[in-house]
Amino acid sequence: MNKVALQLERLRRHYEVAVRTYDQVALLDLSHSLRIWVELKQDLPRIAPAFATTMAFKTAIPAKKVLKAAKGYRHVFCYMPGGVITYGARGHLVSGPDMGEGAGDFSAGIAVKVCEDHVWLNKFCVVGKSFDQSLIKALEAETQTRCNYAQWMASEAVRVCYPRADGTLANVGISREMIVKRVANTLDGSHPSLTAKELDNAFDPAVHYLLQYGVGGLPLPYFVLLKVAQDILTFVPKLLGYETSAAQAAH
Repeated sequence: MNKVALQLERLRRHYEVAVRTYDQVALLDLSHSLRIWVELKQDLPRIAPAFATTMAFKTAIPAKKVLKAAKGYRHVFCYMPGGVITYGARGHLVSGPDMGEGAGDFSAGIAVKVCEDHVWLNKFCVVGKSFDQSLIKALEAETQTRCNYAQWMASEAVRVCYPRADGTLANVGISREMIVKRVANTLDGSHPSLTAKELDNAFDPAVHYLLQYGVGGLPLPYFVLLKVAQDILTFVPKLLGYETSAAQAAH
């Protein structure tokens, strides 16, 4: 087995346990395995040119009118084209500090399908403001873009506007590769959090803030990792030009 195929099989094994059980050890190992795939992004086109030339991956951001309406309010936008299948939700869909009784005004949008043995979700949006019906509908109209592998890794996975310690709002877009790195580096996947004195990356406060939001029964950053792994396992075998059981993991 060549080295890339070995890493694909490694990812598949951690993903299969994580998506079915939400086992904490499997989630740590999933974040570390995904770091390998972040680091491989520049080398993969030399192994298989399709990684640079084939627009196999999709990314999405909110519609412009939604972004304009959400400006100045706390919000989270996470669009996941193609959706995420999870077997570990156990009845949980979405949750967050801006949602539910006592949260004040908010608008939320999710796309979900509950099946007998799994749940499918492909978007999670919440804004600390009441939207009218036209804007609620606009939450469905994300702007999708097709990407090659490196572009997809570098493109936005989550957009969050959250309160800093001084009460001002920070507006941050977090790419797939950045959320993988920060989860792995600060939440025990690749480095022990006990030895960290403080959050030393500009994206760390945003990623840790997102831990308050639950999607499919997982903190949102980990649910994004499931999506990243699922897309790699679906499309990478095709780009490499060989069949592997890893391609079946996302189905």
